[in-house]
Amino acid sequence: MRGLYIHIPFCKTICSYCDFPKRLADSKLFEIYSNRLIEEIKSYKNELKDITSVYIGGGTPNVLPLEILKKIFDEIKPYLDNSIENSIELNPELITDELCHLLNEYKFNRVSLGIQSFDPNSIKLLNRHHNLLDIKNAFNYLRGNNITNINCDMMFGMPKTDLTSLKRDIEYILSFNPTHISYYSLIIEEHTKLCLDIKNKKIEEPDDDLEADMYEYINQELRKNGYKHYEVSNYALDGYESIHNKLYWQEEEYIGVGLGASGFINGYRYLNNLGIDSYLNEFIREKNEISIDEEKKEFMMLGLRMLDGVSIDSYVKRYKIDPTIDFPVISDLVSRGLLIIENNRIKIPEEKIFLGNMVWRCFV
Repeated sequence: MRGLYIHIPFCKTICSYCDFPKRLADSKLFEIYSNRLIEEIKSYKNELKDITSVYIGGGTPNVLPLEILKKIFDEIKPYLDNSIENSIELNPELITDELCHLLNEYKFNRVSLGIQSFDPNSIKLLNRHHNLLDIKNAFNYLRGNNITNINCDMMFGMPKTDLTSLKRDIEYILSFNPTHISYYSLIIEEHTKLCLDIKNKKIEEPDDDLEADMYEYINQELRKNGYKHYEVSNYALDGYESIHNKLYWQEEEYIGVGLGASGFINGYRYLNNLGIDSYLNEFIREKNEISIDEEKKEFMMLGLRMLDGVSIDSYVKRYKIDPTIDFPVISDLVSRGLLIIENNRIKIPEEKIFLGNMVWRCFV
């Protein structure tokens, strides 16, 4: 399995919580950036054989004009034609019927909608700009163009929210019957507006106990409505788990292109330049060979994000040794109830998955 990730860094506005590589949309840069992006894609021609998934993320990919998107799609068409899953992230308020028609034409079969919340106060706090009608229209446009595999990116634990507001959000999201839901806990990242506002006491920091209650409620309600909880923050109807994201969690290879993108290929991890000027001058910022010991740690840490955990057979096949021998800490974590071993798999019990950080850091 091998994936291709393409990063579009432009946004109409900057969300208050976001620390991804991004910059305000500048029409003067669209053509320059897309040309450079295509150059980078061409540079990986030999590695881009047998791609199983394509994912275009951001930023906000649909802030780009259709003609620019089409130019990028034309370059990656051979991969779109042959991969299993082709995904793109979209902001609902910027979705049009013309865009969805173009996505269908180029065989995009999965869309991730950046919703985060339906609550007007939370939307304002996060500096998002959609409303309920935008989301309804987005679903109608997508489904009207035969794109029915739709993920909704949601967020919980925002300041000034409670279980009542979370329940409303879940009722709304379930009413749209998406095939997949990603539900992330708000993380206060350094160098974001939200972090600054909390430090300056303009906003109260979210309560940890309330977040734990919210997470439990999300798991309960989504499971009750037919969604399998398959990764810490991800839920899918049967057959709709994200193929591309599972590449990351299963330590498979992927090529990342675009500003700030990262990749893992042929035993090396690399990170692209984060500034637009530096990226236009040179793609890669740093490249490091990953030792077998580092790869084993990543294999365990990332694999334990999934509710099914790590296959002992897969580990042995890949590294020729049992993971319990490589990591004696597994026995200790089992005795503390933070890990279980069943059906030849090592995993975190679902009721303990919210405490995952306690487990993952044992493998860092």
